[in-house]
Amino acid sequence: MSSFAYAKPMIPNGLLHEMFEIKSGAAFQQDNGGQYIPGKETRISFRGVILPVNDKDLIRDAAGTYMHCTEKIYTNGHALQIGARVMDQDGTVYTITQELGHNSIHPMKRYLIERKGDAAKR
Repeated sequence: MSSFAYAKPMIPNGLLHEMFEIKSGAAFQQDNGGQYIPGKETRISFRGVILPVNDKDLIRDAAGTYMHCTEKIYTNGHALQIGARVMDQDGTVYTITQELGHNSIHPMKRYLIERKGDAAKR
């Protein structure tokens, strides 16, 4: 067994809770001039935790900007795409804006997220 087999940083289970990745199901029909076709929204359950950003996160932020509603989300392996929408257990919806780097030895994932505000109704 590798000496790194047990050196996997993980978020403690006590912090993790059920969250949902929201998939819209909508599509664009190219045969009809790119017409928008609404679809049924689906939710994919995963376990994660939302934490505030800190100075180290902001140093790693390539864009160099953040807003008052910027936070970060940690998962123990569930991969999210930039632009994906995530719903927390209290119903708050967030958008993934950037993946924060980690090394490839362990499955933990970190992302910068922005809380959906009143001005950006979807």
